[in-house]
Amino acid sequence: MNRFFIDKKIKKDQEIRVEGENFHHCIVVLKHRVDDDILIFDTDENEFFCKILEIKKTFMLVQVQYLRPKKNTNEPNIKVYQSIPKGKSIEEIIEKSVELGVKEFIPVISARTIKRSKEIKKRWLEIIKTATKQCGRTDLMKISEPISYQDIFGKNNSALKIIFYENSKNKITKKLFEPIKDVSIIIGPEGGFTHDEITLANESGFIDLSLGGTVLRSSTALILSIGITKLICSS
Repeated sequence: MNRFFIDKKIKKDQEIRVEGENFHHCIVVLKHRVDDDILIFDTDENEFFCKILEIKKTFMLVQVQYLRPKKNTNEPNIKVYQSIPKGKSIEEIIEKSVELGVKEFIPVISARTIKRSKEIKKRWLEIIKTATKQCGRTDLMKISEPISYQDIFGKNNSALKIIFYENSKNKITKKLFEPIKDVSIIIGPEGGFTHDEITLANESGFIDLSLGGTVLRSSTALILSIGITKLICSS
């Protein structure tokens, strides 16, 4: 069943006017018609079964029918600090972060960051919405404006803090992990981290870990690190 995000709180039995991009995608692209069923999720992370009541030229009316039960999950809440890679790789990384269930994503400007964007791009927000609809999440991944590497460490209260570093001597073992609810992960740019950056992270309570002996692309490192963290830290 096709899913759509409505940027407001919705309630059972109300009628919703759907227009703009959602209307176009639903009616023009997906060819939905009156009496078709669709799923709508809102800003409160609730997902509802809905029925299309009426279709006009530029909008449709939808009847909210009932709330879809939320899935139980024991996966950790993962916050990713990602050094901004060159080119458009950041777009793939944001998309994969949504699909992998990351709760919060913070772009980082580190010493070897080439592309030093200082604002959230509108394109990033659209990628989050599209990926959320596609993968079945009911919550939108939070994304913050890019911060400097040093700013990571001021207010981080995660129970487990990891920085993945290609020259780390520490291997990933189950003994390092326990079922933990909140985890922060730092992932570097193509050029990796400097020695001073690793030292600062260690002094701030981050464990440096290796992802293996090969040099990974930023997007590959992200997928591998989140997958391993979810597998080991889930209760």
